[in-house]
Amino acid sequence: MELHLVKNPDIVATIASQPDNPFCVGFAAETQDVVAYAQDKLQRKNLDLIIANDVSRSDIGFNSDDNAVTVISKTAATPLPQTSKRLLAKQLINLIADQYSES
Repeated sequence: MELHLVKNPDIVATIASQPDNPFCVGFAAETQDVVAYAQDKLQRKNLDLIIANDVSRSDIGFNSDDNAVTVISKTAATPLPQTSKRLLAKQLINLIADQYSES
């Protein structure tokens, strides 16, 4: 069997690179140097915010009701500590809305 793969276009980077781009938020699922890799991705893709998720941890994220992330902008990194995914989603919506209104 032979499998031929085609690289998908980077949709968020394409949208963020438009001359009149909308406020863009991306996600970074990382296993090491989580914040550093997410900051690099934020810059490369010209995002306003990126949500960095450490997928190497077994106590959060996949197969867990809890998660913890770091929200990164061009000027700050804000850790959101471990909590339920439902509460984390509400925190993220509020933080993104605040950042959007400041932009």
